[in-house]
Amino acid sequence: MSVTRVLHDAANQRDQHDRRHHPAVDVIEGDLWVRHGQLLAYHDRPLGPLPFVVGSRGLISRRPPNPPDADELIGLVESGASLMLDLRSWFRDPAADAAHALLGLPDRSRVTISCEDWPIADRMRAWLPGIGVAYSIGSKRELRRFIEGRRDGSLPQTGVSVRESLLRSADDVDQLRTLSGNLAVWTVDDVDRGLELVELGVDTLISNRLQVLNAV
Repeated sequence: MSVTRVLHDAANQRDQHDRRHHPAVDVIEGDLWVRHGQLLAYHDRPLGPLPFVVGSRGLISRRPPNPPDADELIGLVESGASLMLDLRSWFRDPAADAAHALLGLPDRSRVTISCEDWPIADRMRAWLPGIGVAYSIGSKRELRRFIEGRRDGSLPQTGVSVRESLLRSADDVDQLRTLSGNLAVWTVDDVDRGLELVELGVDTLISNRLQVLNAV
């Protein structure tokens, strides 16, 4: 079974955009935030209007210098790239801005929208036929909520992007693939773990490391 290989964070950094041509990369991933009325791509979490972001090293007193905007990312798609865009909803719902930016894209089949706020993903699917959507799942509680919602019919079949540590067995993977239709896992930076997840049957593997994507 083939797996879709996603290079995490690459769409957020202009010097990584050419990685979309790498033979081990099928999709590049980025994060979209609304800042001062503009959709911008960067990974760290902003603190509203304050000049700080929160990243893996904690609170950082800076803002990303001149990050890519939505128009630049759409230009990548128009040139043949495939994108996975994580819509970040802290401080402002980005759905309307993102839908407006993507509305003029004739072929949306190479764009997947993921979001931890699932109603945003639902709205994007309704507004933009043909676009891929995925619910982002980062905790056991969210995982239970998705499984229960699918079983009782309160949630539609929707692809999921799941924290890799939540998947422990082939049964876990089979259940989620059946309920969702498409299972992506993040962020897998160990080659052995990546190979294990591919063997278990995941559809999409998201990694920061080209070595992992090369191996699978």
